Amino acid sequence: MNKKKDNIVNKSLESGGTEDVSVITLDDGTKVAKIRKNKGSDSEPEYELITLSLGIELRSEEFQEVLGSVPSWILRRGITLIAIIVLIILIGSAIFKYPDIITTSMTLTGSTPAASIIAKASGKIQELSITDKQEVKSGDYLAVIENPANTNDIQTLKTYIQQLNEKIDTTITLPSKDLKLGSMQSLYSSFYITLFDYHEFKRLQYYTQKIDFMKEKVNQYQDYYKTITGQKEIIKEQFQLNKNQYQRDSILNKRGVISSEELETTRNQYLQGYLSLENIHSTIQNTEMQITQMQESLLDTEYQYLDKKNQLETQLKTYIAQLLSEIQTWELNFALIAPVDGQVTFTNYWVKNQNVTNGETVFTVIPKHNQEIMGKAQMPLIRSGKVKTGQKVNIRFANFPDNEYGIIKGIVKNISMVSTKDTQGMGYYTVEIELPNRLVTTYNKELPYLPDMQAQADIVTEDISLLERFFMPIRKIWTEGMTN
Repeated sequence: MNKKKDNIVNKSLESGGTEDVSVITLDDGTKVAKIRKNKGSDSEPEYELITLSLGIELRSEEFQEVLGSVPSWILRRGITLIAIIVLIILIGSAIFKYPDIITTSMTLTGSTPAASIIAKASGKIQELSITDKQEVKSGDYLAVIENPANTNDIQTLKTYIQQLNEKIDTTITLPSKDLKLGSMQSLYSSFYITLFDYHEFKRLQYYTQKIDFMKEKVNQYQDYYKTITGQKEIIKEQFQLNKNQYQRDSILNKRGVISSEELETTRNQYLQGYLSLENIHSTIQNTEMQITQMQESLLDTEYQYLDKKNQLETQLKTYIAQLLSEIQTWELNFALIAPVDGQVTFTNYWVKNQNVTNGETVFTVIPKHNQEIMGKAQMPLIRSGKVKTGQKVNIRFANFPDNEYGIIKGIVKNISMVSTKDTQGMGYYTVEIELPNRLVTTYNKELPYLPDMQAQADIVTEDISLLERFFMPIRKIWTEGMTN
């Protein structure tokens, strides 16, 4: 039916149109044919509208027949080509691998990190001993917050008692009584009194001189003891001779050889010898007793000396420990001291009389010695199991754009075994990143070491092919489905 209508339209168009067929142009420019449907009837005519493009398409019927019959060799080659392309894509996706990147935030630090000097009390800066970027040594006073003590007096006392503590039993000199020490004044007064007593004890040397005198006296008595002991042997020998003589004279007197008077004379000599021997015995015993008493007295004096010495030294050591503790507390509260050798840099405070607040960072000391530079990264818990020691790290510092300066190459050196949480409650592992080339970038530019410099650390994990990545979700779905 459509074919017939098209022929009618075409014939009508070729003849310029009839009363049964007419051409109408619509507002959008489309031409349609108006065909009467009840031709030859006296009733009211009915018309059908046909777009003229239909006829044009039908005119191309022969062309449509040509297109509809595609040669088989074209189909075979097309399928082969598509198969080759698909195979190449599969092989390429299996061979081509690229690593998974885990991005973390990193802070540059060193084996000796920069030391922040934090105020432990609020108040004005009473003394400022350094300038910005000045070289300082560990223990140097950088500044002092206002307080009632005199800083020089505190330092003088600290040096003095440290030396005294090391050599407390040597000859000492007294410090000044008028040191201005603030809250330590009462303790220092007690220390000074004890120190003065100890100084006089060492200077007068009463006990040591007395001990030396007693030792000398003991030695004298011991020498005397040796002398009378030697005399005893002589007297004893004389007594023995007198005794022998008296025994012989007694025999002779009985025989009538000698008179009784001569015997009495011999007896008298014998008794005198005996008396001398007893006297020397008594002298020796008395000397021994005196030596013993003097030795006991010497021991008592030595004990008194040691007791007095130990008592004073113990009191001194107690006061020294208390003063050192008080000085340490004073330094902790009011003195800003360099903890390491390095270069000091100011933050918000530059001049005297500026107010500082407890807990604020006043200075920062950057160590100057050649230290090991490293990075400390906070790795989120997500995918953290893929990170292993020895993996490469690409580091991009916020201060130095990587498109201009390049990046720093690093290596994962250590991973903390336990995770911690940040201020927002997010868990992370601490990763220590080694910098083999220190701060030399891939563009061969050396970046300056700025402590706590922030960077983005991209940890390069294991390589995974595109094909593996494609099958990962499929394997996950399959595995979970099998499990369920």
